[in-house]
Amino acid sequence: MTMAGLNVCAGIDAGSSCSKLAYSDNLGTRILARSDGQDFMTLREEAEIFFDEPVFSCVIAVHDDIPSRQRDAVRLKAETSGFRDVNIIGQYEAVSLGLADERRTLVCDFGASGCGFAVLEGDEVLESAATDVGGNMLVKLFADCLSERRMMKKADAEIMSEAKRIMHILSDDESRLWHNVTVYREDFTRLAYFPVKRASHTLHRLIRVWKPERVILTGGCAKIPLVQEFFREAEIIDDLIVRGASLKGLMLLKQETRKNIADSVSRARALRAEILRIEDGLTRSQKDRLYVMFRQAEGMNDAGIITLMENLIREIRNV
Repeated sequence: MTMAGLNVCAGIDAGSSCSKLAYSDNLGTRILARSDGQDFMTLREEAEIFFDEPVFSCVIAVHDDIPSRQRDAVRLKAETSGFRDVNIIGQYEAVSLGLADERRTLVCDFGASGCGFAVLEGDEVLESAATDVGGNMLVKLFADCLSERRMMKKADAEIMSEAKRIMHILSDDESRLWHNVTVYREDFTRLAYFPVKRASHTLHRLIRVWKPERVILTGGCAKIPLVQEFFREAEIIDDLIVRGASLKGLMLLKQETRKNIADSVSRARALRAEILRIEDGLTRSQKDRLYVMFRQAEGMNDAGIITLMENLIREIRNV
């Protein structure tokens, strides 16, 4: 694999309702951008603003159970958005990299499309499970409630968007004035209580069976107070998946750097051997030129030395 844009390889958590982009280096991991849906163009542009240089490489974490055609669609969308080198990994690999923990860990990813669970030990998945209870279901329930408040027959796209926005607000506030009607957190809690409780049954079953040393809650719904109540055994790490994806990007950068160094060393050795083979046939003036060129190479990097030797060989053969 040849990576485009070796200076930066961003990590992306490709969520269905919200995606995040992060970058890792030896100093740590930084969240650089967020976008609605899979807006890879916005993520790439935000990264380029941050680094003030083109960003062509990325690692995208997707759900492990999505079919290959959907992975191909994600890759194509990223490439269409300007990423030339796109690496796709599963979310469990990203979680394992983000945790960097060999202890048995139960990870709950409560996202838009559903709530996924995985029991990890190092990079091994001991068991995985999923429920259909997710952010989209909760938004639909809340949107139906809001549409009734406005005497509408059903929730349209505008109401769905408003329901999602108010849900986020009510995670921090107890109430919100909406179209001259006060909407309370309790209104949403009443609607979401039984779906979230049903999702928590899987959590408690996995805890009983596997007795994990650590329980992690991540995903877009992790900040909802009702979810935190039912998942109280878990510590919240909101950016776990994108952190793991960016660490994978850092690993790929290091691998590519080591490969480039090895290739440069090998190429330089081959060129030196070729110069030694033709050195005996050089004239005095050519040997003086050889000496001058090698003095010029002092302090140059491998790429500069290789270019110098290639030019020298080309010059000698053209004489």
